[in-house]
Amino acid sequence: MSVLETAMQPETLDKAWNLLKTEHTPWSVTVDREQLQRNLMRYLLQCREEVLSGRYQPQPLRQFTMAKPDGKQRVISAQYLQDKLVQRALLIVLEPNAETIFHHDSYAYRRGRSVQMALSKARERIRIGQDWLVDADISKFFDNIPLTPLQKKLKAFIKDSDALTLIDKWLKQGAHSSSLFGTSRGISQGSILSPLFCNVYMNEFDQALADAHIPFVRFADDFLLFATEQDKAEKALAFAGKKLTQMGLELHPTKTRVVRSSREVIFLGEALPQR
Repeated sequence: MSVLETAMQPETLDKAWNLLKTEHTPWSVTVDREQLQRNLMRYLLQCREEVLSGRYQPQPLRQFTMAKPDGKQRVISAQYLQDKLVQRALLIVLEPNAETIFHHDSYAYRRGRSVQMALSKARERIRIGQDWLVDADISKFFDNIPLTPLQKKLKAFIKDSDALTLIDKWLKQGAHSSSLFGTSRGISQGSILSPLFCNVYMNEFDQALADAHIPFVRFADDFLLFATEQDKAEKALAFAGKKLTQMGLELHPTKTRVVRSSREVIFLGEALPQR
């Protein structure tokens, strides 16, 4: 059975619906929650049939702004419930396979992992003497992921052309281009599958660090590299910057630094220890 067929199995859809049924999001542009509740089974079966027949078309994204901690505005793209249901069902199928390829020092958007686990690992590394840090942030991470390389990585991960065709429709909704012939970039931050896609894309970076024997802890676009000496930390920073450039990403110039661990260094909202 293919990935898409497994996602559209009644038991998978039921599990996905149970995770979403308390949301107040409209089903689609033309169907509100009241209409959905009156004819729930009809709409669910129609959605399933459209997905399996290849006729499914994503609903347009609903966009709104949210204030960032620095006072700037972040544009969030929200999905209608119909797309959330199909994406949640796909996530249920894809997530276990993803866990078999992800690096153990990547902590964001993964079941059974948390901010506190990432902090615990960071403190453990500092405690054993790896207290020279590259405190780093990837600039406009979700907005800058290049679409074509991401699609190639997803093709290697998801062995189902029908699922990939549907995913490409969602990806193209959230992508933008800096010019007429520029690279299409960006994935929607409000999409249920986007966090998984983020980790699939960044797995190459994680593996490159591991292959170079650079200890790290990554939580989405925030990460720490660890070293016993300052010059090793500087070399680790250069390596990471070069690798990210190769992947079409870049380090945030004012949020990335080499520093010795202390209470003044804040990672994921908490102060790090001084060895």
